[in-house]
Amino acid sequence: MAQEKKCVNSSAYHHPRVVNIINMKFKMVTRSVLLFLISLLIYGQHELPDNYLPLRFTIQDGKLEGTCEYLEGFTFSMDLPSDFLEKPFDKEELFIIVRNQEITGILTYPNDNQTEIRFEVVNHRGVEDIYMKTTLGYFLWEMLDIRGNELSFAIYWWYCPPARKVDLEALEMCEQLLVDSSNWHKLDDRKCEDDIDSDQWSLFCAIKYASIQKMGEYNHHNTAMQALRFAIDELIPDHGFEHTLMDFNNSPSTTHHDILLIIDKAKKRIKEELKKTSNE
Repeated sequence: MAQEKKCVNSSAYHHPRVVNIINMKFKMVTRSVLLFLISLLIYGQHELPDNYLPLRFTIQDGKLEGTCEYLEGFTFSMDLPSDFLEKPFDKEELFIIVRNQEITGILTYPNDNQTEIRFEVVNHRGVEDIYMKTTLGYFLWEMLDIRGNELSFAIYWWYCPPARKVDLEALEMCEQLLVDSSNWHKLDDRKCEDDIDSDQWSLFCAIKYASIQKMGEYNHHNTAMQALRFAIDELIPDHGFEHTLMDFNNSPSTTHHDILLIIDKAKKRIKEELKKTSNE
């Protein structure tokens, strides 16, 4: 502080305009330092990456209510037993509740549309984390911190596993299954046995079947499927679909052209990522 005071009051910097500029810069630096320190307090010793979003939940009206300053208008809630919220709790107790009970909440969009959130405990890279399933995407709670009646964590926004050539192959096979409008149906129930038997495909069942054929297994969040979901999100922002692929497929406004358009967008996304990776 003594050095700052000496700098401002020295004759070389006595001009009012210069003093104002120095004060403004000092305030900006001070603010940046404070924000950094707050980030450290909340999220530990790691600076929050740009592709993570911080969420904060507080107890309100008997439930955990959450917001994110970077998602204006979106709110999240988590319904936990009232007796659990009446006393201070820690991470271990929270994980026990989520692991042993069906914990849900509500996601509210800026347009006041609402959809259910489901919470699960999953083993992620050898560590247990809470998984938040929403229509915006499926997110792991990372850097979880609990202080008093406040819970904070970060989510990787629009997480998608790294693209592989096999993801593109699955999308191409999906496209072939649906390229003829006579092979597409708008009555998806996410049960795909009848699609296979009849060669009448919904978008979800086509990419599920193609994933199994090309990858030898089915992962509900593989990159090919995620790329399709993201393409739908781009085409219809704030759609509020509970099951993105099924609900888009079944929507009265969706045409066969739209189905092929979404697949094409997903393919381009994968191709761009593969090209970028090969150039690095």
